[in-house]
Order: sequence, then C-alpha cells, then structure tokens
Amino acid sequence: MTADPMVEQERRMMQRLVRLFRLERDGRAERWPIGFVLALIGRRRHYIEELMSLDAERRRRGAAADGGLDDAAKALAREIGDVLQPAEARTERLRSDVKALRGEGTNSGVKGFSSGRVLGRS
Repeated sequence: MTADPMVEQERRMMQRLVRLFRLERDGRAERWPIGFVLALIGRRRHYIEELMSLDAERRRRGAAADGGLDDAAKALAREIGDVLQPAEARTERLRSDVKALRGEGTNSGVKGFSSGRVLGRS
C-alpha cells in the first residue's frame, strides 16, 4: 500500500523542523549574523504553521498517521525539549547582562561621579 502523500509531506516537514532546531541546540546559530538567525527563526515559524495546517487537513480527511510520522513527531518533540533548557539559560544570561548594564541588581554602593554609573557589584 502506498503511503498517503499528505502524511509523507507532514513527515518531511517535521524532519526539516528537527534540523532547524538542531542548529540552535548545537550553538551554530550563535556565530551567525543576527539577520541570518532571524531569517531562520522566520523559516521555522513558517514550517510550524504549515505543519499545523497539514495536520489539521490530514485529521479532517480522516487519514491515519503511520509509524514514520509517529517517529518523526517523537524526534521533533525530543529536539524541542533538548533546545528548551539551553535557550532558557541563554535568556537568563542575557537578562542578567542587561540588568547589569542598566545598573540594576545588588547595590554595592560604588558609583562613579555625577553619572551615577555603577562601577562595581558585590
């Protein structure tokens, strides 16, 4: 029996998403220009939206998911889970850096002249 073309398209879309999330998890995107990273994020968003519409259409038609689609969905879920923790850690580091640049955080009492810029942290 030939696989449903819509199921196959959905599986391929999940595999593309796995590769895009893996780029982030591996840290390769951190070395790229911000414009390129934003384009990859936009592409990922587009693929997710397309995947959601494919899934809705497949379910509406009553087409069953096969083992390959289930495996692709599990791989995508694992990849997203693997990306989440490092992304949250990076977000927290960036938040700390921004707070330090704003002079927020623990006050050390050491400020510079009339600018009020914090010179040190305790």
